[in-house]
Amino acid sequence: MMGDLLLLKSKTVLFAEDDKIIKLQITEVLEMIFKKVFSVEDGKKAYDIYQEERPDIIISDIKMPNMDGLTFIEKIRQTDYETPIILLTSFMEQELVVSAANLSIDGYIIKPIEFNKLILTINKAMKRVQRNHGLIALSENIFYNSATQEIYLKGSLVSLGIKELELIKLLIVNRSKTVTKEEISETLWPLEAICESAIKNLVLRIRKKLDNDIIISVRGIGYRLNII
Repeated sequence: MMGDLLLLKSKTVLFAEDDKIIKLQITEVLEMIFKKVFSVEDGKKAYDIYQEERPDIIISDIKMPNMDGLTFIEKIRQTDYETPIILLTSFMEQELVVSAANLSIDGYIIKPIEFNKLILTINKAMKRVQRNHGLIALSENIFYNSATQEIYLKGSLVSLGIKELELIKLLIVNRSKTVTKEEISETLWPLEAICESAIKNLVLRIRKKLDNDIIISVRGIGYRLNII
């Protein structure tokens, strides 16, 4: 679940809902999860935003002014079967769900919307098109998001210096082997002559920030990642 949520940090979502209270509440939740949220109140505006921004996922109500949700989704599906779409419905609108059967809907959420149900449905929909692409588990609680080039520890973003991040990226790329001290020096300090203590201190800072011996020292050679 944690890895799934971190992956969404680099994604955008289009949320279409005409109920002002629900729109405000769910938009606030989505803003905590996604990189950017496009929130609109009718189907026509939603389709305009879709064409302009091409969001990574769409969450739409069925009944909306100017253009209802089914018409909005049908227009998208005329050319786009890739973008995940989640449909919001009420118990009174269940008969309309049948009409959406041929529109390749990735999930349905019945109002009132429950937070856990929303997150689970979003994650399931996203996995259809992207199986944790770009997210690398370095340990049970540490993840590297290659899309944003960020490290997360227990769900929180870790503030790393430029050289610290460069070293981690170098070790990730070469995670199947030990990276020599010479390779580290040439990659991180191509125009400088640095001593071994500079690399050692860099490793120690990373270990301290991540509260984990994720980088292993290989005596006389260099360093490698101790990943799961």
